[in-house]
Amino acid sequence: MHSKTPPRNRLAKVLPEEWRAMLVERGVPRRKYSAVCRVTLVGGRVIDEMIIEEGWIIALDRQGLSGTFEQRIDFDPRGIVTLELIQTI
Repeated sequence: MHSKTPPRNRLAKVLPEEWRAMLVERGVPRRKYSAVCRVTLVGGRVIDEMIIEEGWIIALDRQGLSGTFEQRIDFDPRGIVTLELIQTI
């Protein structure tokens, strides 16, 4: 289950539970974390730096991540085919 606190990006989307479970298997804490991931979507689109915080997809790159911000997540998280963990903070 994702965090009960609202994400820093009010346009964030919830990461599907199967991918959350995969992150936990790889050693990411269940709560209070930020992760940078490389994602492949249905159709072949690749996102090199997707930022996930506490179960929420908050950004598609590292640009402008300070404080509260708005960035549209322009895909359906259910369309994630592969997710590769790059960094956990």
